[in-house]
Amino acid sequence: MPETIVAQSSEHLTIALERGVYWTPPPVPARAPARRQRLGWACARVAFHAYVGFALFSGVGGFLTAPLMTHLFFDDWRFWRYWRRGAALFPHGWRLLLLVLRGEGTFMLGVPLDSPPLSRPLRGAAQLSGAWPHGDSCGSCRRCCQVKSLCCPILEPDTGRCGGYDSFYWRYFNCGRYPSSQSEIDYYGCPKWVISGQEAGAG
Repeated sequence: MPETIVAQSSEHLTIALERGVYWTPPPVPARAPARRQRLGWACARVAFHAYVGFALFSGVGGFLTAPLMTHLFFDDWRFWRYWRRGAALFPHGWRLLLLVLRGEGTFMLGVPLDSPPLSRPLRGAAQLSGAWPHGDSCGSCRRCCQVKSLCCPILEPDTGRCGGYDSFYWRYFNCGRYPSSQSEIDYYGCPKWVISGQEAGAG
């Protein structure tokens, strides 16, 4: 199958295939991050939560700071390219908050504040299910991002792929490190992954 390396950094390769997008695993860090580095990650997440809270509760904060909003979620300051999907983040944020308050999907707020940003689950944290026939590719992001009563507005409707790959939100929260727990896999009914150490054919 033809493949093209579309992005390369010291951490990982992003490879586009005909049937989807996948990443090569980032290398395991050689040493534990310094306290100052962990503090920086924690401050970034706290600031993000404060900003999103301001946007949700003010009703207009996200629109008045549209370039920052689209940079955080789409990795792009050009907010005019995301008017429809950016505006949809407002009701989507409220739906997510209510869902978490009901006790459903609490893992969405389960990323430790001082954990490193990731574009892929840590090597060894999860493995492909023995029943998954498609290799590394997910094919489409709709399986996880368009589930139950939620449809993530960052999802590109035409391609079924995420429009926020490697954005701040992707790296600092659940998307980039998915899956990091069995509860995530169970919630989305994901047939691709199992947490390492469990039976490879489990769903």
